[in-house]
Amino acid sequence: MVKLGSELAEARKRQGLTQEQLAMGLPVSRETIAKYEINQRKFQKDLYQQISHSVDDPEYYFATWYEATGYVSIPYFNGDYIDRHPASMKYMVHQETNQALNQMERVCWAKPISIQNEAEREEAKRVIHEILDAAASMINLVAVLCKEYDFSMKSIYKIWWSSIKTRRWKA
Repeated sequence: MVKLGSELAEARKRQGLTQEQLAMGLPVSRETIAKYEINQRKFQKDLYQQISHSVDDPEYYFATWYEATGYVSIPYFNGDYIDRHPASMKYMVHQETNQALNQMERVCWAKPISIQNEAEREEAKRVIHEILDAAASMINLVAVLCKEYDFSMKSIYKIWWSSIKTRRWKA
């Protein structure tokens, strides 16, 4: 389980914010922020969104996604085997997307689900996993680009969200 307070402290520091500056944009005191950061006090669930928007740190969004949603989340790709350079991440997106598209070709989309056998259902499950890998790599590329170009991930998503609404996709 993610320690939200530790993640908040790291994100705040990455963004060059003091506890006082962060608290100014929230309905909590600097002392409360300090207690959150040392995991001495639990976050109020109704503050998750306000805190993440105030910090506006891509790594923090990923780290707290699970806490905010309960299970549906995308991991922040980091570690010894991940090169977070934009070109490397673009390559990963390309690889993962191609794998997902190739896997999708193995499924008979015209056959009604109700008459599919167990092997066909398992193939559909593999497709879902490949699609999630591709989606995760794309969202991680967004985070890398936001960090690289010093864009606010929150602002990028707000603009994108508005574009979805103008296309009349239900959101």
